[in-house]
Amino acid sequence: MNETAAQEVLLVRAVERADTQGKLLTEDDRRFAGRTAAELVRWRAADRGERPSGEAFVAKRAELLAGKLAERAPRAGRMLKAMRWRPWIGAALPAIAFVLGLLVDRIADPGRVNILAFPLLGIIVWNLAVYISLVARTVRSLARHAGRKPGWLQQLLAGARSRLSLAASGPLAEALARFGFDWGERSMPLVAARASRILHLSAAALALGAVAGLYVRGLAFEYRAGWESTFLEADSVHALLTLFLGPSAALIGQPLPTVDALAALRWSAAGGGENAGRWIYLYAVTVALVVIVPRLVLGLIASVRERRLSARFPLSLDEAYFRRVLSQWREAPAHVRVQPYSYTVDEPASEGMQRLLSNLFGDTVQVYWARPVAFGEEDSMRATPEAQARPADLVIALFNLSATPETENHGVFLDKLKSQTPGTLVMLVDQGPYRERLGTQAGAEARLAERREAWSGFGATRNLRAVFADLAAADFASAQTELDAQISSGTQPS
Repeated sequence: MNETAAQEVLLVRAVERADTQGKLLTEDDRRFAGRTAAELVRWRAADRGERPSGEAFVAKRAELLAGKLAERAPRAGRMLKAMRWRPWIGAALPAIAFVLGLLVDRIADPGRVNILAFPLLGIIVWNLAVYISLVARTVRSLARHAGRKPGWLQQLLAGARSRLSLAASGPLAEALARFGFDWGERSMPLVAARASRILHLSAAALALGAVAGLYVRGLAFEYRAGWESTFLEADSVHALLTLFLGPSAALIGQPLPTVDALAALRWSAAGGGENAGRWIYLYAVTVALVVIVPRLVLGLIASVRERRLSARFPLSLDEAYFRRVLSQWREAPAHVRVQPYSYTVDEPASEGMQRLLSNLFGDTVQVYWARPVAFGEEDSMRATPEAQARPADLVIALFNLSATPETENHGVFLDKLKSQTPGTLVMLVDQGPYRERLGTQAGAEARLAERREAWSGFGATRNLRAVFADLAAADFASAQTELDAQISSGTQPS
C-alpha cells in the first residue's frame, strides 16, 4: 500500500483499538466497510485481470472507515490531513536555496574576490565535511546495526506519546495520540529519505545559485581577484589552492599561478589584484565537480528510495489486529488445532480458548480439538486424517500446569507433534487448574512461579517459549500478546 493508505490504516487501527465501545465507529460501520471493501477490491482486481489481495482490502476498508470517522469526528480528519506530505515543500526549499546562492557573494566585499575567503571555497569545504560525516555515519550504522539502540527521534516520539496519553480524555484523544506516535515511528525511513532528497537538492541549488550569481553580475561589473592573510605567505597559499583547485585546473588545462605570481596578487602589493575571470571559472568547475554533481546524485538516490517507500510503505499486516480484520477477507476461516496432553479440558477452559483465538484470528476462526493424548501414550501418536487433509494455520500443544514436565513423556509428545506440524507450533500451559487447587494456601504464588519456571525451561529444550494463561478465568491478556508475537515471527518447529 502507498503512503496515504498506510496513514488511513494506522488511524483506523488506532481508533478501533481505543474505541472498544464502538462510539466512534460502530460494529455496523465496521462490518459494512468490510463487506463493501471486499466487493470493491475483488471487482477492481477482476476488471484489471489481477489477483485480489488482502493488503488492498485492508487499505480500502480503512479508506471507507476514515471517511466515516472524518464525518463524525472532524478533529480526526484534520489530523489526518495535517499528516499528509505537501510536495510544494520539496520544490520551495531548493528554490529558496538557489536565491540565497545568487546573493551569497554580497556577504563578502562586493566587486572583490578574495581567493582564500571566497564564498565558493566555503561551500566546497562545508560539503566535503558533510561527505565525511555521511561516510562516518554509514560505517557506524553498519557496525552497530545488530544492536542499535533507539535514536533521539524515537525517544522524542516515545516521550511525546507518553505525554499525549496522559493528557488524553476519551477514545478519540487516545486514538489520535497513538496514531501520531505510530505514524512518526513507522514513517522514519520515509521521512529520512525525503529530508535527504530535499537537503541534497537544496545544497546543489545553493552552489548553483552562487556560481550563477557571479557569472550574471560579472557581465556588468568587474570582479578583481586577490588575497590577504595574517598568517599565510604566498607558498602556503599556493599549496592550499593546489589542494582545492589543482584537479579542476588540470582537468580544464589551465595551470594555477606560480608562487611569485600569487605573491603579486596580494592586496597589499602594488598591483591590486587581477581580473577574477579565471578564478571564478576554476571555482565554478570545482563546485560543479565537488558539490553540484555529487549532491544531485545523492538527491537522486534519496528520491528513488523516497518514491519506493511512498509507493510501497513498509507496513506489516502480520499482527493480531490485521489478522482480525483479514478474517473478513479470507477465502476460508483460520484453522487452529488444539492438541491437549494428559489434560481433559472442561467447558469454561474450552470457551476461554475460543475467546483467545477469536481475539487473535477473528470471530470466524475454526478451532479443532484433537483427542487428548494420555500420559504414556505419546509414542503411539499418529497424525489424524483431519490434520492431514487440511494443515492448520496454528497448532497449540496444550498442557496443564498441575503436571510436572517430564522429558521422556512430555518431551516425546512435543517431538512427535513437531514432526507432524508443517506450520506454526506454540506451547500453551493452562495454569487455572493448578491455581484453583492451591487456593489460598500460604506460598501459593511462589509455587506457581516455580512451576512456571520449570515449564519455561522445559519449553526452551525444544526451542519453544511456554505461554501461560488461565483459560477458565479468561485471564489471557499477556498470553494473547505472547502468542501474537510468536505467530507474527512465524515460530517454526525445528
